[in-house]
Amino acid sequence: MYLSGDAWHRRGVLREIDIQFMNAGGVLFGVKDYVLALMEYVAKYDATLNFFHTLTAVDGDAKTATFRVAKPDTTATEITTGFDMIHVCPPQRAPAFIRNSPLADAAGWVDVDPATLLHRIHANIWSLGDVMNAPNAKTMAAARKQAPVVADNVIADIAGKPPVSAYDGYGSCPLTVERGKIVLAEFGYGGKVLPSFPKWVIDGTQPSRLAWALKAQALPQIYWNGMLKGREWMAEPDRIDA
Repeated sequence: MYLSGDAWHRRGVLREIDIQFMNAGGVLFGVKDYVLALMEYVAKYDATLNFFHTLTAVDGDAKTATFRVAKPDTTATEITTGFDMIHVCPPQRAPAFIRNSPLADAAGWVDVDPATLLHRIHANIWSLGDVMNAPNAKTMAAARKQAPVVADNVIADIAGKPPVSAYDGYGSCPLTVERGKIVLAEFGYGGKVLPSFPKWVIDGTQPSRLAWALKAQALPQIYWNGMLKGREWMAEPDRIDA
């Protein structure tokens, strides 16, 4: 939505376009510290926010989308709206071999302790990444922080010791609000803001060209040459007191 709005704004055609944002949830973004900056771009692009709208069907030939609208304390309704272009993000879920396994909770995710990432029932299984049920944002940045926790705790288990490291729920969502600027949302459990840099370097609550450079240039290097090769420089786990 933001990048499309920016492109249409730069081309001078935004006034001819009706941007509708349909969200199954009730807020623009789950951590309130970042919402103000995002709302400024919603206003800039004249986008209409539609919350509690769950997509149920798309008719590509007719160019219509159907939504179940279930606002709090109201009777659910169904609406169908036309579109010229639609961008859809499907609901997240674990693969079937996880959902249908003894490892999964009732919702289909690997059932772990959110701090140690140790399975709640099977004491020789840990999980990280998108398939486990810790209440964190499912992002690459989260997996970066989780991997050292799991590694430390597996090593401790092999030595006959209890878990020694804890995951704080860290995740990062670089929100690209326009070409060349990003709102760098970094947060942990409970929506606690967990910035990697002091505010005078990058203030994650404000759109920043430096955050854009971080995402475009630095993070790919960290990912390909660090994370995927088992090297990490910025993901020291929290220690569990003995």
